[in-house]
Amino acid sequence: MARRGFMKTLGGVLLALLGMRYARGTRPAAAAVPPAVSRVVTVHDSRASLAGKGLDNADLDPAVVRRMVNGGVLAFTGETDLRRAWLKIIPDPTKKVAIKVNCQIRGIYTKANVVQPLVEGLLSIGVPADNIIIYDMTDKAFDLAGFVKNRGPGVKVGTVADFGGYSRFLFHRLANLLTGGHEHSGWNYLAMLARDSRFGSVRFVSSMLVNGRTRPWDCAYLINVPVLKALDGYSGVTLSMKNHYGSIANPGEHHDDIMEYIPFVNSLPEIRTKTRLIVLDAIFGEYKWVNGRDQKYVERVNRVIVSNDPVAVDATGWRMIEEMRAKHRLGPVQPQPAFIARAASMGLGNMAHERIQHLTVETSGVNERT
Repeated sequence: MARRGFMKTLGGVLLALLGMRYARGTRPAAAAVPPAVSRVVTVHDSRASLAGKGLDNADLDPAVVRRMVNGGVLAFTGETDLRRAWLKIIPDPTKKVAIKVNCQIRGIYTKANVVQPLVEGLLSIGVPADNIIIYDMTDKAFDLAGFVKNRGPGVKVGTVADFGGYSRFLFHRLANLLTGGHEHSGWNYLAMLARDSRFGSVRFVSSMLVNGRTRPWDCAYLINVPVLKALDGYSGVTLSMKNHYGSIANPGEHHDDIMEYIPFVNSLPEIRTKTRLIVLDAIFGEYKWVNGRDQKYVERVNRVIVSNDPVAVDATGWRMIEEMRAKHRLGPVQPQPAFIARAASMGLGNMAHERIQHLTVETSGVNERT
């Protein structure tokens, strides 16, 4: 078949397949059923941040933070052995794991010292370093957050663009690294190839279709590591659910409907069913949002929050932010984060206090550095 004829035929097939995908698969799944009780673990250690004025990754004590994160993982899983705890979280260590951080604003961001114990936990159960991808939409704060970009061997660190970009046609423009393992991920890859200048032979296309489910950025599991931050004027707060505005290609188009679109994004099966753990980096907290490097509304909180329920985490983080604002004689965040209640009504998690089991772990008195 001539190349032009082949491309025309392939284009028709692709459009038909895309139409089928839109007709029967782009909507999120029906309302989920949240657990009867969600466990949320708050770990505190007053020594997590070092003395001084700095509020960056270099101002954390990595040994203390490691103990905090590991203690949170143990308490969340109910295990006494860290390896068994991680096998509960990641039941198949042969699969790829994505870690979503928040490093878009240089005032406050997810810090590498909080993520490092998670990477160590994954490695301890046999997840290959090459199968771990730490990502965000941009790398604006990577330097302050302590992340070094890496697209080569070992643990991957970079932007969504570094690892397959965003889907243009399917999956509501999700990062392609999250669409792996999906029923139609092979066709999604074909859609990307259709605009690739290297696209040119039947042999090349057929090989990509066969290997579509094993693209190098396909991740089966997701760990969300957001930061404790107010977001005045937009969603009120930005915690675990809002963090996935960095997992879609067009967040700027969804500010007007932000209170409904945040729950919608988190209801997509590529996020909802893959999320295995949420670790809220609350070593520092920003109680009033300022765009940029200004840290005058950032204070030391010295906590991490561990759960797998985004609604419960966000309800907990919202309460912490309001407590900080009250201490600094500020009124409640505006607008109120209505997306949290909306997500709860969709079955994405629990917001009611009686359906959240709050556990508190204090490691300040522990001297052992592990």
